Amino acid sequence: MTHRNVNRIIAAGIFLVAEAVYLATMAPTFSFWDCGEVIATSYTLGIPHPPGAPLYLLIGHLFSHLPIFHDIGARINFFSTLISSATIMLTYLIIVRLIGISRASRPDEWSLPEKIAAWGGAAVGALALAFSESFWFNAVETSLWAASSLLTASIFWMMLCWYDEDPAPGSERWLLGVMYMFGLSIGVHLLCLLALFSLSLVYYFKKYPFDLKSFSLLILFSLGLFFLIYKLIIKGIPVLLVTASWWGMALLVALLLFGVWFSHRKGLVTLNLSLLSVLLLILGYTSYMLIFVRAHAGPPINENNPSTLEAFFSYVNREQYGEWPIWPRRWSPEPIYQYYYDRYSSEFDYFWRYQLDRMYLRYFGWQFIGRSSDVEGAMIDWSKLWGLPFLVGLFGAWSHFRKNWKMSLAVAALFLMTGVILVLYLNQPEPQPRERDYSYVGSFFAFALWIGIGVESLFTWLSGKLKSLTPAHGLWLAVAVVASGLFAIDGRMLTANYRTHDRSGNYVPWEWAWNILQSCDKDAILFTNGDNDTFPLWYLQEVEHIRTDVRVVNLSLANTGWYMLQLKHESPRGARKINLEMSDGDLSNISYTPVDSVSVAVSADAEPRRMYDDARRSGVALPGAPSDSLRWTIKPALTYQGAGYLRPQDIAVYAIVVDNYGKRPIYFALTVDPAEMAGLDRNLRLDGLVYRVVPLKSASALSFADPGTLYSNLFNTYRFRNTGNLAVNIDETSRNLLGNYPPLFVRLALDLYTSGESTVMVPDGSGARKAAPPGKLALEALDRYARLFPLSRYPVTPKLAGSVAGIYAAEGAKQKAYPYIQYLEMLAAETDAQQEPELFLTLAQAYRAAGKVREADGIMNELKMALPELRKRLDSLKQ
Repeated sequence: MTHRNVNRIIAAGIFLVAEAVYLATMAPTFSFWDCGEVIATSYTLGIPHPPGAPLYLLIGHLFSHLPIFHDIGARINFFSTLISSATIMLTYLIIVRLIGISRASRPDEWSLPEKIAAWGGAAVGALALAFSESFWFNAVETSLWAASSLLTASIFWMMLCWYDEDPAPGSERWLLGVMYMFGLSIGVHLLCLLALFSLSLVYYFKKYPFDLKSFSLLILFSLGLFFLIYKLIIKGIPVLLVTASWWGMALLVALLLFGVWFSHRKGLVTLNLSLLSVLLLILGYTSYMLIFVRAHAGPPINENNPSTLEAFFSYVNREQYGEWPIWPRRWSPEPIYQYYYDRYSSEFDYFWRYQLDRMYLRYFGWQFIGRSSDVEGAMIDWSKLWGLPFLVGLFGAWSHFRKNWKMSLAVAALFLMTGVILVLYLNQPEPQPRERDYSYVGSFFAFALWIGIGVESLFTWLSGKLKSLTPAHGLWLAVAVVASGLFAIDGRMLTANYRTHDRSGNYVPWEWAWNILQSCDKDAILFTNGDNDTFPLWYLQEVEHIRTDVRVVNLSLANTGWYMLQLKHESPRGARKINLEMSDGDLSNISYTPVDSVSVAVSADAEPRRMYDDARRSGVALPGAPSDSLRWTIKPALTYQGAGYLRPQDIAVYAIVVDNYGKRPIYFALTVDPAEMAGLDRNLRLDGLVYRVVPLKSASALSFADPGTLYSNLFNTYRFRNTGNLAVNIDETSRNLLGNYPPLFVRLALDLYTSGESTVMVPDGSGARKAAPPGKLALEALDRYARLFPLSRYPVTPKLAGSVAGIYAAEGAKQKAYPYIQYLEMLAAETDAQQEPELFLTLAQAYRAAGKVREADGIMNELKMALPELRKRLDSLKQ
């Protein structure tokens, strides 16, 4: 069998292995962060946040309608597994080609051991990428980065195909294909453009002998080509559309077509190839027409509304994100960033320690050395992968440079441009809202090429050392080297990373969104704040058509005029428009407004009666009498040069509440910070994952809860699939958001336990109300919490653990209190009373509640010894 046939069979096998692993670990629905937004806009052909990804949306739209999974999110996740597996297959093919170029011989001329070493080494390198931390993470969820990786690998592979064929007639088709792929990649992610410098080196080393002058010209050519694509096409075409409308675009295309025809007729090969390349690049770029056309259709998700040429120009050029410099590195004037900047002694210190070491080298180490854990801030751990992928990759880079420094330089260019140079360009401020390892998958892809070359080079080196090697022994040596690589590198990476990348039972994002939406009454207005309390809701509303009556108001987007106009004038999926008395002109120009504190009063309409009805149904008295009006004080959210200002989002909250309260229910998501509530934090009732705006001012911020509503949501409405199943992996983002539930259960238990009522009425599973002693209901709440959210997975604050232990002990369930006391003991063992006095006080109170008086007295004595100034206070507490 020829090399070509065997190579294709192995490539197909690599694809199937990767796809099998990805399918087994694929998320069964959408995931947190951008996934919900991307799936929702793919399914509805909506407009995501700038600069969009129109090509991905088109293909995602196709997959969303294939009847392969019941869940729409799973269908697009499946697309991600396919393109990721295809990337792994291409990685294998690229490594084989690089080995062939280094050997400078035709593959069919290789001996069988050499073939096995090449095929096996390429398989090891490809699977090392497949099972690496960040690539695997992207592969099993809806991810633009997975598509970007495929395009990068495709472009590099096509360039190597040209390298092998040139100067044969027709080899130029590969160059034209590369340019078209660059054009298509614009409709996914601009990261692929960084491969341009690597491809320029491949072209240069094929066509020209190396010398300093020609190499300098190559650098200038590469920069010029990048400028042509990024400035004149990606950014220039929107300018052309704004200044000369569609006629200008038509004229440009006509001129290019004429140039192609003229150069072909006159035999001007280079000019013809150049013009065809530009034309294909623009053709690929035309996927962005989807954004403009669909914006005119007014889909429910229409971010930035790029329906005019000016808005389209702003959208494509990401104007809402502003500009950032390459230097200085500590550039942002924001106070939060300035706080962190002060930790570094200089610009270089900040670049080296934070941007390069923490935000790139640490991520690189995760891939090929090992990640210490799956939590944010995890460090490099050599015990995870033993450092073998890293060491073999270094050996491969060194060997590749020795054998063929030219192609090694091309791989190094890709590695550096998508790694260190990208770090320089991004100039990220500290802190970031999440880990950014996914940004550097192009760099990890390049290093994986060297891992494959390293395995093959190890065989070559050993063969050279064993000079008396017979052909049979050479065959066994090749098999041994490849098998060692497969087991020690790929096998170890697979087993080490499988658990943390297995999302097959993780339904948290879907149920998080369900629980939030179902917490709201009909036609509610719900204020949310960030990605993870907004995009999941969009998914359920736009894709699953669940609770489309709820109008989600994202406070971050409420800083923009286009969003406020959409809230006022549009009715997505038949939902009611939000009444806003502000004029369209004022909404369009919403901005920071100087203001002092303002007292506000709005008619409460039927809200007081509804609160009394809720209290009567549950049998728990209200903490006070509701007012006939909603009264609160809105204060400046920020101060600048001594003057107080309201942010646009504060004005939006004020306007929406004033113009709609009493006419429809208004809520804030539990995840919204009190500082974002425009002064309403004492006029809220905790109903679960939402706070309802009520005409009753509580004693302190966020201190009022309705036990009846809270019990109904936590026991009858909310879904908690697999949260307590320790066999199912729950990722850190999901765990963090699930961490909002334990305080709700404990809050319910505390409110019931301290209600002072003899019986409380709560709804059962059928909706009928049952009467029970509050202590019994409190135990039910704690038991359900303990079953759904085990302490081993969901750590809680010492205060919360102490409250659980105290209620259990007071109700005679001391055995159930002990795990929480042991949890407090574990926390106390890691610190001392002087550092964490409140923790030790909580532990002492838990001991005393459980009847462990001697242990409680011991903790109290320890506290008195550590903190003499608190002796009097502690003595009074002891009594």
